[in-house]
Amino acid sequence: MAALVEILLILLPVAGFLAWRRFGPATGEPSAGTLAALAIGVALALAAAAWYGLSRSHDRSTTYVPAVMGPDGRIQPGHVEPRP
Repeated sequence: MAALVEILLILLPVAGFLAWRRFGPATGEPSAGTLAALAIGVALALAAAAWYGLSRSHDRSTTYVPAVMGPDGRIQPGHVEPRP
C-alpha cells in the first residue's frame, strides 16, 4: 500500500502537467488564474512547513538525546531530557 502511495505521489505532478497541456489555452502560456492558484499553493505549503517545524520543536530548557542501541541489541528511541 505504501508503494502505491509513493507511485501516485510521483505521478501526480506529471498528470497535472499533462492535464494542463490538454485542457489549457492553445498558446501554452498559463492564465492569470493558474498563476494565482500556484502562488496560493506555494504560500500555503510554506506556511504549513513553518507551522509543522515550530510545533515539533522542544523547549529550550531540554536537551535531545539521540537514539542508541541498548545492551540487548534493541534501538532505544531518541527523546528529550531536562538540562542538568
